[in-house]
Amino acid sequence: MPEFLPAPGHVTVIVIDPALIPEESTTACLSAAEQDQAARFHFEKDARHWRACRTALRRILGAALELDPAYLSFHLGTHGKPLLPPPRHGLHFNLSHCRDLALVALCQTGPVGIDLEPADRAPTLIGCESAFCHPDEIARFPTSSEERAARLLDLWTSKESLLKALGTGLSLSPESVSLATGNASDHPLLRDFTIHRLDHPLLRDHIAHLAAPQEILRIGIFEFPG
Repeated sequence: MPEFLPAPGHVTVIVIDPALIPEESTTACLSAAEQDQAARFHFEKDARHWRACRTALRRILGAALELDPAYLSFHLGTHGKPLLPPPRHGLHFNLSHCRDLALVALCQTGPVGIDLEPADRAPTLIGCESAFCHPDEIARFPTSSEERAARLLDLWTSKESLLKALGTGLSLSPESVSLATGNASDHPLLRDFTIHRLDHPLLRDHIAHLAAPQEILRIGIFEFPG
């Protein structure tokens, strides 16, 4: 297993294939509360996927902190973002998952946010522009429906990563944030973050963006299980 703990100024991103996480490993790793949460899913395949992603998160954090994953505890920020409690709160993390993959971002420099979507979701966003796009962004949309759909998915994942890094949930509406001119926002709450589009062979059918502190110098991408 690679060294997941990022150096100051670095971010570690881990690409997870949940199908490779043995179901039996989740029983020993997850808390009773997490098992209960998984049991609330209507379909067992969704419960298995959630347990696998959560188990991978625990194992990754455990490896980074040199702790037994089963003994990790979490608490929720004001708006529900999971955090590590003191004295380990200096390791910031974020998890995103879709139907077949998951991503975890780790950073010691400051909060991070990550978002992942299958690329084939792009056409479903046409017609939803006003729900999450700033007027300046809409004014710059390409006329081609294919290019417009791709731009919408880029904006969706970029803004999701930003809002997840900020950790305020929907208290900041995505349509109030403009990314019309680049990979950063001049919004007072978001100007300290830069957005990075992630590139990796396992992400070839996905769109993924990372929001990280501006001073980040390097992003390392690993696979899990590796």
